[in-house]
Amino acid sequence: MGRNRITESISWRSDNPHLSGNFAPIGAEIDATGLEVLEGAIPVDLAGSYIRNGPNPRFEPTSYNYPLEGDGMLHAITFENGQVRYRNRYVRTRSFEIEDLAGHAVFGGLMTPSPVDPALLGPDDDPENPFKASAFVGVMQHGDHLLAMGEGEPAWEIGPELETLGPFTAGTERPIMMGAHNRVHPVTGDLFALNYDVMSPTVTIHHIGRDGRLRRSLDIRLAAASMIHDFVLTERYLVLLIGPAVFDMQKMMEGESFIQWRPELGLRIAVMPLDGGELRWFEADAFFVFHFANGFERGNEIVVDYVKHQKLYFGYGERNTEPPRLHRLVLNTSTGKIREQSWFDKVVEFPRIDERRSSVSSRYIFAPTLTETLTGGNGASATFNCLLRVDTETGDISAHDFGNRIAGEAVFIPRGQGETAGWLATYLYDPEKGSSEFVLLDADRISEAPVLRLGLPQRVPQGLHGTWVPA
Repeated sequence: MGRNRITESISWRSDNPHLSGNFAPIGAEIDATGLEVLEGAIPVDLAGSYIRNGPNPRFEPTSYNYPLEGDGMLHAITFENGQVRYRNRYVRTRSFEIEDLAGHAVFGGLMTPSPVDPALLGPDDDPENPFKASAFVGVMQHGDHLLAMGEGEPAWEIGPELETLGPFTAGTERPIMMGAHNRVHPVTGDLFALNYDVMSPTVTIHHIGRDGRLRRSLDIRLAAASMIHDFVLTERYLVLLIGPAVFDMQKMMEGESFIQWRPELGLRIAVMPLDGGELRWFEADAFFVFHFANGFERGNEIVVDYVKHQKLYFGYGERNTEPPRLHRLVLNTSTGKIREQSWFDKVVEFPRIDERRSSVSSRYIFAPTLTETLTGGNGASATFNCLLRVDTETGDISAHDFGNRIAGEAVFIPRGQGETAGWLATYLYDPEKGSSEFVLLDADRISEAPVLRLGLPQRVPQGLHGTWVPA
């Protein structure tokens, strides 16, 4: 297996469950070819790259709240002419550069921000901004732009070899502030991006054309400064589910959490017509959503498939709180009535679909869950070992249990027209061997043996979100 190493290893260690085991960061940026086929065969017709982002703090942080902090690191598996190569690179944001020059962690965390030494800042840096911008959550392709994204910060353009090109400006004179999840309209191909403000009760929606240029930006006023990690786009509407996770600077100054859970505020649903019509508000009992599988219209109803958290907390340690579960919410825009259903009683997160069905009617959801066959790991949240395929028409569930190996989010790679005509791609971690694999499953026969398992030249830490970029 050929490999070239570019950067140094990480020497520091932590007992934090989200900084140890497979959550421990790696430092080496490498290129590798000749990956070992452990099972199956490389599909000869597969051409493109599976790219996944995730938090990978280079320097030992002064505080750490998963999944809100860490330097972005991209890991890519590229298929070309029956060959496969692996490459990983840091997302070299301005915050990364500042800490790179300092040689140690400079910024505090989102929950515990701290002032930055002005001597470390350049003329274009904001000395009043204590928050680190790291683009460690998501990655997506829009037109000719490959973007790495964080939470309420500039997106960063990434080149074909995973090199960081600079902040994404969308044809303007300044970086565009975006969230981690942004959605493409199924008809126009335009991108709708969301950015919330931790200091004011405002959400900004950016409408970016398929050519990558900003069309317009508009603000939605909220009841309080709120965390909104993801949203739903349909053919005619943009839909926000705003849980009562509120930023409170005063509480932080008193030594409490910067993010406060205020269930008395309930859940507010904003339905914004894309044609410029009047914004409508609906209300429900309090819950929180990190991730939506999909949203679409069905007559005068908006159907939303999502993972429901009874409250916002980081980790699954609260015994009196139900684990996150896959739900469907149906909002009747004529009557204002809302009905809900739970698909099953299993813990899940990171739901994905065939992205060609994004914002239009979809049938299948792919999501990881946890089973008793996982005996390793360190008890950290977001630890899964089984992939599910949920049929939302019949309720049937198919599964692939990886046993004592930890899996992440699965990205669908199409090879035909049907929603299951494709592969599911993810990274696996073996806690006994301390090694990582790349795996492809047949989405139509998810419970069968993998189509492909590749041994990887280094451990790939537990990450967040990925994408498929066709050649």
